[in-house]
Amino acid sequence: MFRIWKFLFLTLLSITVLSACGKTLEEKALDGIAAAKTAFELNDKAVNAEVENVSLYKPAGFTISKSSNGQNIIMKKGDETFLLFINPNENRESRLFYDLLERNDKSVRYEEIFTDDGYFGFASILNKGEDQVELITSVGGIKLTTITKKKNIESKMANMMEIVRSIEQGLQ
Repeated sequence: MFRIWKFLFLTLLSITVLSACGKTLEEKALDGIAAAKTAFELNDKAVNAEVENVSLYKPAGFTISKSSNGQNIIMKKGDETFLLFINPNENRESRLFYDLLERNDKSVRYEEIFTDDGYFGFASILNKGEDQVELITSVGGIKLTTITKKKNIESKMANMMEIVRSIEQGLQ
């Protein structure tokens, strides 16, 4: 009988210790935002895809839907969908997408604003359930969004910011 209790105790202790080692949503969000900030600042990805007259960087493994156009580009990686919105009436300093998010979404989110050489950008993470989050990256009049699992935050945020940062925008 003692062996059974000892086994159960050690099993519960192991589960408790291992679950405490996982990162919280806040920690994952901070890592994701840091990855997006690095991608925003580096801006080192060369364009390798074109949709109508929009040239952009498409990371490995991403595909572009044939139904995409110059203002709404649908990208996929595996079973995840990414929606890229391009407002040609906005310039690289535009705060439109950020202001809309601030005004319309009052839910708790993790975000940071970035500025560099006349560019305005931001990264935002919104909790959408037990294991899902909405990721948003934006630079000027360009916004990319997806819903993904919490474990994917850091890698997805980096890819997403690389994409939006690669698209050329005017000063207006």
